[in-house]
Amino acid sequence: MGSFVEFQNVSKIYKTGEVSIQALHDVNFQIEKGEFCVIVGASGAGKTTILNILGGMDTLTDEKGVSGWRGDLGI
Repeated sequence: MGSFVEFQNVSKIYKTGEVSIQALHDVNFQIEKGEFCVIVGASGAGKTTILNILGGMDTLTDEKGVSGWRGDLGI
């Protein structure tokens, strides 16, 4: 059985005009069903961006990097 949630080489770039900010670069992790996890890091490290992607409130720069429960629920 695969992971409940899996990020593989996930990247997120925010663009405003000619300015690009890379919030995530090649992020990789797996969360198994029933597992607890904590996201920690310095300010600006991308924690909120990861949570927004997991919650469906933000999109990926490359749509191929996340798999898991979202597909199972048809989200």
